[in-house]
Amino acid sequence: MNVYEIVAIVLGATGFWKLIELLMHYNIQRKLKNAEIRHINAQANDSIVTNWVQWSEKMEKRISQLENKNTAMSRTITKQRDRITELEKYIEQLESEIQIYNKKKRE
Repeated sequence: MNVYEIVAIVLGATGFWKLIELLMHYNIQRKLKNAEIRHINAQANDSIVTNWVQWSEKMEKRISQLENKNTAMSRTITKQRDRITELEKYIEQLESEIQIYNKKKRE
């Protein structure tokens, strides 16, 4: 065998192992990148769920406040209707008194 052939065999063998090493490294890096992507997706989903829960709780509190306000407004409206009814009765009473007074005045 020639020295050149031995050098070519050695270089070829080391190149082959280097190629295998590069492929293994690429495969490991790809798996690592996929794992990181899955981890980031899981964090994003967790963040979305957390935000949704916080938003829902805030909306429930706001709805409760609005329901209380609505109840208070309904009471106020009821009181105002009662007051209007009383005033209408009072107006009718005054109108009847005015009519009586006008009749007396004519006579």
